[in-house]
Amino acid sequence: MEKAKQEVFTGPWALPIVRYGAVKYFADLRLRQFRDINNPHNYVDFDSERGRRISRQNGIIICPKCGTSAIVSAALDIEKLRCVRCFNLIVPMFDI
Repeated sequence: MEKAKQEVFTGPWALPIVRYGAVKYFADLRLRQFRDINNPHNYVDFDSERGRRISRQNGIIICPKCGTSAIVSAALDIEKLRCVRCFNLIVPMFDI
């Protein structure tokens, strides 16, 4: 039996935009950085104290098992949230 070919998208990605205070950032989930829209050289790592605050405020979660990051809505049933890569249970912490 022949396997179906899976096409891989190699085009450009549109990064989501989040706001923290008066500054708008691109949220780069792959590099795990917030980059200032007006000055991309000014960035905040997800794993910094400020990065964790921005993540909580904007619903960005990182799987503690495999490290996959995603943006989720605060309206989701967080007791049943699983990682899209490893299916580990994740409990996001939102600032509401």
